Amino acid sequence: MLRTLLGSALAAALLMSASPALAQEGGVVVATNAVELSDSTPDRYVIQTGDTLWDISSRFMGDAGYWPRLWSFNDYITNPHWIYPGNVIVFRPGTLLDPPGLELDGGAQDGYIVDAADFELSEPECGPDINFTSAYPAATYTTASMLADELELWGEVKYAKTGATHLGEGDLVYLRMDDPDLVACGDVIAVYREGRKVRHPDAKDLRYGRLYHVVAELRVVHTTDEMVSAVVRRSFREMRRGDRVGPAYPVTAKLPTTAPKGDLDGVIIARSGLDQYELAATGETVFLDRGRADGLRVGNSFFIIHHRDENFGVDHEDLAIPDQVVGRVVVTRVEEDHAAAIVVDASRPIAVGDAVSMTVE
Repeated sequence: MLRTLLGSALAAALLMSASPALAQEGGVVVATNAVELSDSTPDRYVIQTGDTLWDISSRFMGDAGYWPRLWSFNDYITNPHWIYPGNVIVFRPGTLLDPPGLELDGGAQDGYIVDAADFELSEPECGPDINFTSAYPAATYTTASMLADELELWGEVKYAKTGATHLGEGDLVYLRMDDPDLVACGDVIAVYREGRKVRHPDAKDLRYGRLYHVVAELRVVHTTDEMVSAVVRRSFREMRRGDRVGPAYPVTAKLPTTAPKGDLDGVIIARSGLDQYELAATGETVFLDRGRADGLRVGNSFFIIHHRDENFGVDHEDLAIPDQVVGRVVVTRVEEDHAAAIVVDASRPIAVGDAVSMTVE
């Protein structure tokens, strides 16, 4: 009931601010000319890759400045900077007597297909702040980084046929190998770049080795006593002369995403980005301080937890604040004392040091 009253009040305030002409009906103020929508504006729109509320407002409502109102019409969106392809935007502004709602039946609306979307406004239940419990079908995740004390390396990318500084898929490269007999024509090998050493953010005496990035995969096409020729088969980031080569390492895993189950918790100890001080987002690899010794398995998932009021700073954590679920990760690779995971959901930027947990209190 409280949410309904607040939603009605917000809708009324927004409509009153947008409408210079108001009429009285039964002692209640009702907007008579709220946001004007053109005949071509659909009732609903399925968010596409690259969309922002700003762009959608400009396209369908004629003014990018209407995005706060569009946000208010779609209160399942918790952060206007984080909208996702496949989610549905509703344009019906409503009135004080009939606030905006969203009832989707999976049909087509003005050429826009609503695919199995189901959002229902309801009164919140008592309990902790839990988001990101939806199950996703199996998807292929790429984890092109790893932690290791020492990686087996065989040589380096010495030259390339192209004169370009950055090398990519299809380029022919020449490798200087410590032992050319380690590879044969047709073999698939990997290109690596060393990253920083990783320590636990809360316990500096806990060390996890060095971060290595899988830059590319190569297929050997020719060998001589001096050089090995190879073609770039897959590229995960720009490749450069001087990058090291070694045995191929599995970088993809096809996994479903489910709600976290279990009682493990932990901390994000590293991220795959080249700058550890930048913030991680969806699709990026992070590393957790839990591994095989803790019973962790590939496919397990964790909530990402904050305890903060960002008015006091994004780094200000107060454990007295109840758990705030701001994202979810799914584990893609497990080692004895750590694991790699992909950020599959996020409503706020994710940083090294953030807590993860399978339970929320």
